[in-house]
Amino acid sequence: MQTFLKEQQARRALRRLTRPAAAALALLLGASLLATTGAAASTARRTHKSSEPTAHITVWFVTNPGPVNNYMTALAKKFEADHPGDQVTIDFIANTPFKQKILLAMGANKPPALFFSWGGGILQQYIKAGDVTPLGSTSVSWAQHMLPSALDPVSYKGQLYGVPVQGTQPVFFFYNKPVFAKYHMTFPKTWPQLLSDVAAFKKAGLSSPIALGNLSGWEGLMYLEYLTDRIGGPTVFDNIQAGMKNAWDNPAIIQALTDIQDLVKAGAFQTGYDSVDYSSVTDALLYTGKAAMTLMGNWQISSLLGDGSAGASFVNSGQLGQAPFPTVPGGKGNPADLAGNTADYLAVASHITPAQKYVAEQFLEGYFTTPSIAQTQIAAGEVPVIKGSGALLGKAKLAKYLVPEYNAVFHAPHFQYSWDQALGSTRATPMLTNLSKVFELTETPQQFVSILDKTS
Repeated sequence: MQTFLKEQQARRALRRLTRPAAAALALLLGASLLATTGAAASTARRTHKSSEPTAHITVWFVTNPGPVNNYMTALAKKFEADHPGDQVTIDFIANTPFKQKILLAMGANKPPALFFSWGGGILQQYIKAGDVTPLGSTSVSWAQHMLPSALDPVSYKGQLYGVPVQGTQPVFFFYNKPVFAKYHMTFPKTWPQLLSDVAAFKKAGLSSPIALGNLSGWEGLMYLEYLTDRIGGPTVFDNIQAGMKNAWDNPAIIQALTDIQDLVKAGAFQTGYDSVDYSSVTDALLYTGKAAMTLMGNWQISSLLGDGSAGASFVNSGQLGQAPFPTVPGGKGNPADLAGNTADYLAVASHITPAQKYVAEQFLEGYFTTPSIAQTQIAAGEVPVIKGSGALLGKAKLAKYLVPEYNAVFHAPHFQYSWDQALGSTRATPMLTNLSKVFELTETPQQFVSILDKTS
């Protein structure tokens, strides 16, 4: 099978030298999606040869309402049209339920053929258990189209175990420009200024200066990630990830947790922030002006675009502002450091049929690894990890958001991968559980670090 697959890859590479135009897709992205994804997809096999296996594969994908879901659906339909006999079913699943569902499916050896992953420690757990199919060495041809940093989270012992299917995802503050203008304020550049602005918004009658849905804990984790970096620099978490003894009991962690509780005590977040997940609820707080800002990955743009006409208008009219996480005076971290996800990925499960593996790999390699996917992702409000995307971003409708993100990512001194993914579920679960208690003011910073040092 491996020899056969290599031969097919070689034939596909030759066919990519000439890319005919694609037919229009009647989806939200319309002609933009057609001109980009169709060109790469059209190079895949159009008819089945008797020697080529066919299969029905299922894809589990963490839902992102709007353009991302649309282009995933469009690519699946295009693949089916180009590959008669093959079928791709995409199940869009919410973030938190997905994590439990994939864990159970892997444990029962009944996974989907392709499954969403953030890479990092959690994916490595599945790799070590033999649940994920290697896709070739890090020097495989399709990987040469990718920025190397984007493949690190899915690389293990010289093999690749995932393909980036979305753009890079740094975390920024997103804010409502009209709200700041109404109160004659500019976005704060330092942490003390942020606290001062929260107090000013509260005094002016704005009940939710910062929108937050922290039911799952990962949303609040972004505050701890950035504050720790700004205060103590990258080595603080590097020591935690390396499993060094008492690494959590660090002055930078204690101060970061204290700063978080100061923000909570100041009334920064809306009532019930710890009982709702990040969703259209928090989106609506931002674009309706009931909240002034929110800290979120750059998928916030795509989420707003998909949240009805009001959310899309808020983005397209330029009312959405974007800013880096504030500096902390006296901190050791570089203000240009970033936190977030290098990309989102799809991985091929091991416990499926050979035909399903073959079709899954064709779908990934033919539709997500060529330069033309970059235009599709840009149209969806993303920053691609495909080499050469910089020139395209400047021409994009959303350039005012995407170009600063691109520049921030590719010039960042350090881009910290999200802690819950970097640590893996065994270590991440107690971290998120206890951090939620810190946000709820039921656990002190000292109690947090003591518990985490004992469970790490």
